[in-house]
Amino acid sequence: MVSSQINKIQPVPYLDEIYHVPQAQEYCRGNFSYWDNRITTLPGLYLISVGVITPLSSWLSKNLCETHHLRLTNVVLSLSNFVLYVWLIKKIHQDSGKHGTWKGIASALNVALFPPLFFFSFLYYTDVAASFLVFLMYGLHMYGKNALAAVAGIAAVVVRQTSIVWVILVAVGCFDLSLQKLLLTAKDRKFHILSSWHQVQVVLKKFFNLAPAPQKIQLVGKLILELFPYILVGLIFAAFVVINNGLVVGDRDAHQATIHVPQLFYLFALVTLFAAPHWISLVLPFSKACLKNWYVILVAVGLVGLIVRYNTLVHPYLLADNRHYTFYIWKRVFEYQPWGRYVIIPLYLFGSFATYRTMSTSKSFIFALAFIVCCFVALVPQRLLEIRYFFIPFLFVRLHIRPRSWMALFFEFSMYIAINAATIYLFITRPFYWADSPLTQRFMW
Repeated sequence: MVSSQINKIQPVPYLDEIYHVPQAQEYCRGNFSYWDNRITTLPGLYLISVGVITPLSSWLSKNLCETHHLRLTNVVLSLSNFVLYVWLIKKIHQDSGKHGTWKGIASALNVALFPPLFFFSFLYYTDVAASFLVFLMYGLHMYGKNALAAVAGIAAVVVRQTSIVWVILVAVGCFDLSLQKLLLTAKDRKFHILSSWHQVQVVLKKFFNLAPAPQKIQLVGKLILELFPYILVGLIFAAFVVINNGLVVGDRDAHQATIHVPQLFYLFALVTLFAAPHWISLVLPFSKACLKNWYVILVAVGLVGLIVRYNTLVHPYLLADNRHYTFYIWKRVFEYQPWGRYVIIPLYLFGSFATYRTMSTSKSFIFALAFIVCCFVALVPQRLLEIRYFFIPFLFVRLHIRPRSWMALFFEFSMYIAINAATIYLFITRPFYWADSPLTQRFMW
């Protein structure tokens, strides 16, 4: 219903769709040599659409390669994401019994309704396809299918180059699980050493205590064999970067790498806001940790304050484009009231605390640390404050939040439905116009 209504009021490509839709249509015509240099990502999304639409067009004797049906690629993938999340949550949390299963399904539904990504399900952008392939890769890895996971990883990179960061994260997860299987006993796992620095100490001790040397060589050989599919993906990606002379395919002037550390803070704030129903219970542990380690918190607040003061960067696109919500957040919070960017430092600290605690509790210390590093690598080089950059990091955190409380799931569902209804309502019913353009403009994430 939502897809139909959006296509009714906005039948022509909107915003970045003006690049994606014509490119996909050229591929539908069989013109694979054409490329629009304003497009920054690889052609994975177009290949997925063409692979489905071309046979259907031939079968129905009708050209289906137009805006509406191209957008349906993401609608179908969005529905597929829900099924994928059910599969993942079941494996991550290992819940058994009737209540655990139904809470997992309800949690997966909420994740599928995550407002910013849900909104882009109805437009022809790369985000839904990239998210689907990244978490398909993660799921295949979790179920021990690392060769297939690496294939999904290549597909994710072909949709969006930055997906290579999440391939690396999954490779670290594979490495971590392999070490646990080869070195840690059931007794080690029983005492919850995986969620602390103690894990590294135990692993290193057991590795160096291996004797004779051939056992160490054998262990390293097994690890390389387990990681080989991901190593192969890394080599292919490295070759692409060398041949392409960089990561970005087109529009390089507007997408130059920089150092913008506050991007990581924005991620922690976003995750906290959207995971709030589940993280209310962490406020007390966070407060106790602050009181116990007040001197560390003071140093952290001072360091974050200095980073915010001297490393907050503003992309010209953010200031010029009043169609995006980030434009208004920046104007009302960060620019209109300069002190506003400092007031929310506690939110950044709480978000980092809750993120690390969630990831280390459900996975391990090594995986949690790798996740933070991967978020840093994926976000900090970006100058532009763009909600879409945070989708995959948020989904990783949210999928690892154990669905314990029906009340939290209900509040989360209600919050997501309300936000989705508001954003779609604004997009459909509140068009506006720029003085120098006859085109209809609409509010969006």
